[in-house]
Amino acid sequence: MENRLPTGPAALLLVLGLGAAVGCATYSDRMRAARISVEEGDFDGGIKEVNRLLGVRSRDELPEGWKKDAALAALERGVLLQAVGRYEDSARDLSAAETEIEFLDIKLDTVGDIGKYVYSDSARVYKALPTEKLSLNAVNMLNYLALRNLSGAAVEARRFTVMREYLESVDAEPAHGAFGSYLAGFVFERMGDLARARRYYENALEDWQIEFSRSSGVPPIDEWVQPRGGLPSLTPGTSRRSSEAHLGPTPEILTVIGIGRVPYKVPERIPIGAAVGLGGTYVTGDPRWLGYSALKVLTYPELIPSASRYTGASVEIDGQEVTVQMLTNLGEEIAHEYEAIKPKIIGAALSRMIARAAAAEGARAAATEAGGADTVVGMLAALAVEGVLVGLDKPDTRSWMFLPARIFVARTAVSRGEHTVAIHLRGQGERLEQLHVDVPAGSFAVVVMTDPR
Repeated sequence: MENRLPTGPAALLLVLGLGAAVGCATYSDRMRAARISVEEGDFDGGIKEVNRLLGVRSRDELPEGWKKDAALAALERGVLLQAVGRYEDSARDLSAAETEIEFLDIKLDTVGDIGKYVYSDSARVYKALPTEKLSLNAVNMLNYLALRNLSGAAVEARRFTVMREYLESVDAEPAHGAFGSYLAGFVFERMGDLARARRYYENALEDWQIEFSRSSGVPPIDEWVQPRGGLPSLTPGTSRRSSEAHLGPTPEILTVIGIGRVPYKVPERIPIGAAVGLGGTYVTGDPRWLGYSALKVLTYPELIPSASRYTGASVEIDGQEVTVQMLTNLGEEIAHEYEAIKPKIIGAALSRMIARAAAAEGARAAATEAGGADTVVGMLAALAVEGVLVGLDKPDTRSWMFLPARIFVARTAVSRGEHTVAIHLRGQGERLEQLHVDVPAGSFAVVVMTDPR
């Protein structure tokens, strides 16, 4: 009995079925249950969901082997562990994941290099954007500071410096680290290394000015930090001598608040016309034959905003409101970085679409030749091949989804002894937390609130 390709509706169902069968869930799909738990305020439930991705039974375990997206999942769990106050466990996860994550060089990586990391390639090591790499050490510094472990925080500060200096050496854009620089300045100030602390504070101010020059509604620069209780004044025009006079072992409380979530990636499809408009400069060859098939769609990872429950914060210490300033908007930084790299992502996607079209045309020609003048056979063969390839083209939607979008700081001189810190988050909802901290004479306390909602 002669075998023939099905025709009509049966052929269309076959093509659709083949495309669906070879598809697989993206990272954003696999993280959906954890994201829902976090959005509902169930951070412990989110940790359990991430444990499943890691292939472990409890929050106390790390995976035996770092396969696929395990390192990125460890970063996600690290944020959630910090959110529930398990700072040692969070530091363990972040430190372990750092050794397994590479860096995506926006300036130097080519379309081909980037294409390897944005399509069906979750078995490869995750490549982090510059802001993610710089934020990793900053978030981990918070863990050590919350534990009053200055030596551990100093290690993270030095790791942060190595990455920041590398970014400066390759002139990566954008690569700003006000978050990490500010915390590193605090670390070395409390360790008594005032010259190094000053350099970090100056870097923080410079990065802050660059970052917020792209934003609207920026508060006056002199409101960023206040020369109170040991905090060096970074206001433009302040002399080095007078500002260094503020440095010293004054008892103080540093409150650091991380709220919201940075944008994350989802699979996106756009028509070929829009794709050429976005990334045509990265395409070589003659694309005129792309219109011969009905499946000329471009799939790529698109960055979309996360729904944020909280947008601002206020702090009271012993019933007195203190100045709170946004230190960085990591969400805007990551969005800015993604826009810088998006033409290369689109270019890589177009290259893959051209390869799919070429394979489909080959199948069309072979089937038509075998079937004589039966052009329907050729068309169905081309659709079948390209349908499978489209199904295989699952964009890699990995990104650090639970990284807080906005970081706020408040630094206040206090007397030694016990104090009450009240943190009020506001936005679409409200959250009020009261914490009791003890500040030894000449020492400090760092209060960390992380709420990735």
